Amino acid sequence: MPNRLTRFIAADARHKGEQNRLSVPALILLTIFAFASFAPGIASLPPTDRDESWFAQASKQMVESGNYVDIRLQDKPRYRKPVGIYWLQAASVKLFSPDRLNEIWAYRLPSLASAVLVVLLTAMLGALLFTPLTGFIAAVMMASSIALNVEARLAKTDAALLACALAAQLALAKAWIAAQAQLPQEKPFKTWGNAILFWTALGIGILIKGPVIALIVGLTILGLYISECRKQKNSRWLRILHPLPGLLWTSLIVAPWLIAISWHSNGAFLEQAAAHDFLAKLWQGQDRGLMPPGLHLAIFPLMFFPFALFAALAAPGIWHYRKDPNFRFCLSWILPVWIVFELSMTKLPHYLLPVYPAIAILTSAVLTDATRGTLLPAPSKAQTFLFALATGIWLTLGAGIALLAGWLPFAMNGTPNLWQGLAGAALIIAQGACLFFFLQRNIAASVMSLAAGQLFFLTTLTAITVPELQHIWHSRDIVQTAQKAKPCATLHLISATYNEPSLIFLAGTQTLITPDGKRAAKNLMQNPCSLALIDQDHRESFEIGFAQLGQKPILKATFEGRNPANGDRKILSLYAAPPETETIK
Repeated sequence: MPNRLTRFIAADARHKGEQNRLSVPALILLTIFAFASFAPGIASLPPTDRDESWFAQASKQMVESGNYVDIRLQDKPRYRKPVGIYWLQAASVKLFSPDRLNEIWAYRLPSLASAVLVVLLTAMLGALLFTPLTGFIAAVMMASSIALNVEARLAKTDAALLACALAAQLALAKAWIAAQAQLPQEKPFKTWGNAILFWTALGIGILIKGPVIALIVGLTILGLYISECRKQKNSRWLRILHPLPGLLWTSLIVAPWLIAISWHSNGAFLEQAAAHDFLAKLWQGQDRGLMPPGLHLAIFPLMFFPFALFAALAAPGIWHYRKDPNFRFCLSWILPVWIVFELSMTKLPHYLLPVYPAIAILTSAVLTDATRGTLLPAPSKAQTFLFALATGIWLTLGAGIALLAGWLPFAMNGTPNLWQGLAGAALIIAQGACLFFFLQRNIAASVMSLAAGQLFFLTTLTAITVPELQHIWHSRDIVQTAQKAKPCATLHLISATYNEPSLIFLAGTQTLITPDGKRAAKNLMQNPCSLALIDQDHRESFEIGFAQLGQKPILKATFEGRNPANGDRKILSLYAAPPETETIK
């Protein structure tokens, strides 16, 4: 590695303990790169269905009602996740967009900030376990990965959960390293500060997504304990975290709201969140996620793209050094969590995101060790073949992603998008440059060239191409048309069966969902200031309902396309009441 780059990344080592810290300029550079990676598309991407819009709508209702204990979607409770993410989103909206509650970007800011924090924490953890350069390159890998880029742009729980999990793992790693090195007892302030970080991150993570963070951290601790099965057990690394006072502190963080919501819901929150959400996902399968073991391994090349190739090539080196204490820490983090989620009945692509920082750190640790030549193809034919095979799959995947992104505008809009074509070409060129520098043993140039190509590609895709696609953003198009066609000053929408949460979020909490067209016709006659959105399957009953009242609705617009939430073809019609309509009691 170039000495100049190493000096830039590493903190001043004149003081004891500074050798494994990143410099302030390096952290600033990572912050800028992470923000540049995640911010494009935050405002231009319409709200997505369904999870994101569910979270955003519930947060919006907290702001509208002033009730920050209960979690509701219109008049129904939403007791699937704790309150933490709703508080973060509500605070963001009140701070940055208090007069525009129907705009999604402010609800996404907590995820954006959490993803930036994930990049910085990955860098700190990699530097602590190995070297500052290891942490820096691992952070670049995380900032470029498709999985984190997706979650950074969605108003959901996963980016915030990952930030909390990484903070807890950072504190756990500090305790682990201190115990492995047999360091003398540190000053009480330092041990308590690290313990407070661990238990606070655990408490906040529980408020965001329930026991998931406890599962991640607990499995890591279990993995570390098992990894020492042939050695004399050393529990000092756990004692450094002060578990008894720490558990009390975590309970104090979680208990007040948990008691309040349990009282308010008569116990319904615990029943639905624990039994119907968390445990059901583990043992029964939910959200169309029932898949056999191996799914997460199969989709890893896509989720960790574009650096999945490096992870595959680093695997032999990682296995060779598995007995090293710091390698063992990361492996104890990855393997138990991976096994549990592969065995769980519900599998969604983002579930293994919490182990990706550890994979990035181990991959970077092997890549940045210039003395270890295990990555380049060996003279043997078998190893050369495996290297060529992995590289071929990686290049094919990159070309497929680029071609798919270039095809989307033509397929949906009927015209190609020049910028997306250029971005796809840049990604393929970046893969070639990455491979060239890698074979030259210039890992820094290899990583940076690939990260730059991915940055240009994802920025174009998320900020320009996807928001401009036609016939998939039904709710956005409906509400934009309805705002122009509304008969009164305030939009009030009645929808027959089309109940996507993005429609409720954009059109307003007062949006009325009816079970059939006849009911929609009656409601529209009762409130001529409304507009009615009718699914094709209920159009006939809607018109019959009006005919029975001696009236004929006015067709304002028709929307055709596919519902991105489930792939169903949709034809929706927007109606207004006739001008002479009088309110029917």
